[in-house]
Amino acid sequence: MNRNLLSVTIAATLCAMVYLGPSNAARAWESNGCTLASVAGSFGFSYNGVGILPTGPVPVAAVGNLRTDNAGTLVGTETNSLGGNATDQTILGNLTVNHDCSGTLVANVYEHGVLVRTSYIHVQYENNTSEILGIFQKLVLPNGSSLPVVIIIDGKRLFHDRGE
Repeated sequence: MNRNLLSVTIAATLCAMVYLGPSNAARAWESNGCTLASVAGSFGFSYNGVGILPTGPVPVAAVGNLRTDNAGTLVGTETNSLGGNATDQTILGNLTVNHDCSGTLVANVYEHGVLVRTSYIHVQYENNTSEILGIFQKLVLPNGSSLPVVIIIDGKRLFHDRGE
């Protein structure tokens, strides 16, 4: 009985995979995959999470926009709130992307022209590169110390009709 149930389950799964087709990430892999050129463009994003300060956990959130070019250069702005204190920030950085549409973003973040942190972020492009998801891997302060964080990012491509 268990053997028949297993056979039926496997057959149903295979039929569903054939009928529904591959996932978006698999489609990217089957085609040309992702490149810096294919992910270049403008994105709106938000992130939220927690920074672990010596005094305890503090909520972090931001909303902003960024633009990457074919070389992986990133420029953006955000309004960031740390523990309820909001400030405008400028982002300059570099993006690397893998064939499977994953990548790494290294973002130097400035307030009034002064570096306040460097964020190392793992990213994943989805839905034919129209969406970007991410998680902060490391946050480094200007003095070289690391600040533990748990922050996730969600972003969407802007200006689809402009070829971006």
